[in-house]
Amino acid sequence: MLSIGDIQIYVTDFERALKFWAEGLGLRVAEKEVTAHSAYARLEFPDGGPALGLLAPADPWEPGTRPEPGSRPGIGFDIATSDFEDTLVRLIEFGGRQVGRIETYNDLRLVTIADPDDTTFDLLELPEEGEVDG
Repeated sequence: MLSIGDIQIYVTDFERALKFWAEGLGLRVAEKEVTAHSAYARLEFPDGGPALGLLAPADPWEPGTRPEPGSRPGIGFDIATSDFEDTLVRLIEFGGRQVGRIETYNDLRLVTIADPDDTTFDLLELPEEGEVDG
């Protein structure tokens, strides 16, 4: 058997990141541990799949030296939703930002989002249940 495990994201501000990922996407906090020196949370998607792990503290970039999102090597991943508009609004409301324009491929929308630590992912629109290519 070979499968992808949980995705770990290193964050500078644990509470801000937890709010962004849990409330912005509606993920369930399955596990959370905060000590004087570190913090960890495991967030589960409502429909299953790998979980997101938040690990803190990560050293922030030096002032004035933060590279643009997507300009350095990293991991790319998509988060798919059938509630594209509302999810995008919530992510921005909870500290994320849209990177570039919303693009359309095969009648589905896609946009890159940066979380509060500039970790980027693509928000991908899924068709509503019952929709069929025409």
